[in-house]
Amino acid sequence: MNQKVLSQFKKGDKIEILGIICGREFTRRLCALGLFEGTEIEIVKNDNSCPIIIQILNSKIALGQGEANKIYGRKI
Repeated sequence: MNQKVLSQFKKGDKIEILGIICGREFTRRLCALGLFEGTEIEIVKNDNSCPIIIQILNSKIALGQGEANKIYGRKI
C-alpha cells in the first residue's frame, strides 16, 4: 500500500483516508467534519505553505501542515 501524509499530495489528487494518528480531541473534531478512515477527499490547495485545503463532498476544510501530517491516505 502506498500511503502518505496529506501534506505530500498535490492539488487535484483524490485521496482515500487510511488513518488519523492524533489525540482524541482532534480526532473528534475531524470526525465531526466528516473526515475519518475510508472518506474520499480532494486536495484543493497544497503549495507547501499553510493551509492545505481539502474538499469533502461539498465542503472545503483548511488544515495546518501539522494537522495534515497526522492524516494518512492513498491516491485513488
